[in-house]
Amino acid sequence: MHSSTRLILILLACLAWARPAAAAEPGTVEVTDCAGRKVTVPKQIDRVFFTSPMGAIMVYSLCPEKMVGWNHELMPQDKAYILPAQRDLPVLGGWFGGNGSGNREVIIAARPQVIISIGYLDATAVDFSNRLQQQVGIPVWMASGELEDTAQVYELLGKLLGAEDRAQKLAAYARQTITEVRALAAAIPDAERKRVYYAEGPRGLMTNVKTSMHTQVLNWIGAENVVTSGNETSSFQRASVSLEQVIAWQPDSMLVCRDWSEDARFPEWLNTPEWRRVPAVARGRVWQIPNRPFNWFDRPPSANRLLGLKWAAWALYPDRVTFDLVAEIREFYHLFYHYELSEADARAFLDTSRVPVPGASHE
Repeated sequence: MHSSTRLILILLACLAWARPAAAAEPGTVEVTDCAGRKVTVPKQIDRVFFTSPMGAIMVYSLCPEKMVGWNHELMPQDKAYILPAQRDLPVLGGWFGGNGSGNREVIIAARPQVIISIGYLDATAVDFSNRLQQQVGIPVWMASGELEDTAQVYELLGKLLGAEDRAQKLAAYARQTITEVRALAAAIPDAERKRVYYAEGPRGLMTNVKTSMHTQVLNWIGAENVVTSGNETSSFQRASVSLEQVIAWQPDSMLVCRDWSEDARFPEWLNTPEWRRVPAVARGRVWQIPNRPFNWFDRPPSANRLLGLKWAAWALYPDRVTFDLVAEIREFYHLFYHYELSEADARAFLDTSRVPVPGASHE
């Protein structure tokens, strides 16, 4: 969907927010979601589910007490950062982000009053939401998953879920962060913009293209994703590449995405003569993206990317960063994850994110 069309839909959702639902049960209202769909929902919503972890993270940060479950199993390392009441909520599955395990009967049994779908707003996504809503008999409310829309989506979620005051705080943080990072990126001369390879998968040979929602952090901080096209078949799917392609792209920096099940150990696939032919590896310019309780950069591409913007700017453009990233990390965990992170733990995230490649020149 074109960005101007998406913006118009979001503005319409803000302007035509809610009206009493005609010919519907008492205690309901009709709302307009970010795809322009009119959805009838309860006036008071206390039980919420989501089609993917993108929505789960936003609802958890906004009103965790309304969650009825998770889309995926949280790792023990992740649960340490999650509120006790939400750590062991049931896993009900989902439909996006590589997760096709959504069980409609199980979700109906959990009795959510609304299902939140955050992501793309194209015809395919709208059709899926319409079909899901019809199949489960639960209203499905859609919102944009674009990074630039994060603040507006929080505001709309706040209205939908009766958490407007807290939504305003999260939206203000999102707006300020994007404004700061936009200014930082605008000041970087073209000659200094980093060429980045985003490495995913067990051997680092999966990635996402420049236009993917999964790599928007790179676009916002003024870096160039070297992967401009790939063989993915959907907007969420990763593209497979060869090491020869990575070498030919000549990235000067590399970000490594670890799966949820992985700890901060050294990615052994980097320690080979073949990977040393990649400039980023030869120069020791490799970072592993912190991923507790959720990846700071992607997987899922939700509000966690706000912290990822600051971390990626710190990693790729350290001479241009003026903020105290340790303080920023602690503030984000307090505001979005309801967790008081110590200064030592915040520093540990940064210390373990730089990959010490043996024999690299570390330029």
